[in-house]
Amino acid sequence: MDSRTYGGNRHHEGTDLFGPVNQSGYYPIVSITDGIVEQKGWLPLGGYRIGIRSDSGGYFYYAHLSSYEEDFTPGDRVQAGEILGFMGNTGYGQEGTSGRFPVHLHLGIYITTPEGQDISVNPYHVLQCLRKKIRKYTYY
Repeated sequence: MDSRTYGGNRHHEGTDLFGPVNQSGYYPIVSITDGIVEQKGWLPLGGYRIGIRSDSGGYFYYAHLSSYEEDFTPGDRVQAGEILGFMGNTGYGQEGTSGRFPVHLHLGIYITTPEGQDISVNPYHVLQCLRKKIRKYTYY
């Protein structure tokens, strides 16, 4: 919930994940849930992003991607563990803008209240649970 000013005064929702290698396109981003692609494409704040609606209704938002693994379209089904794209530093400008901040993944998790309002949930605890299932890979 740190303050942000690009695009107006707002608060940061989600968690930013950085890797030791600050190279766009180096790290694959995998879906942490089964679900349906709900959104894909450019947002001035999030750069290239993809949003997955889980079978249980949660919305998982992956932003600042350098590229997508495949040509996903809204309605496509994805599985947990499937590569969605690659970590980047896109956003904060017109489509294609990159390099305005370090390479990272912005992960947002949202749930819908019974009143129909989407609210942000801190992804930290979900990530801590998933950390126990990390697999080590080498990418070239």
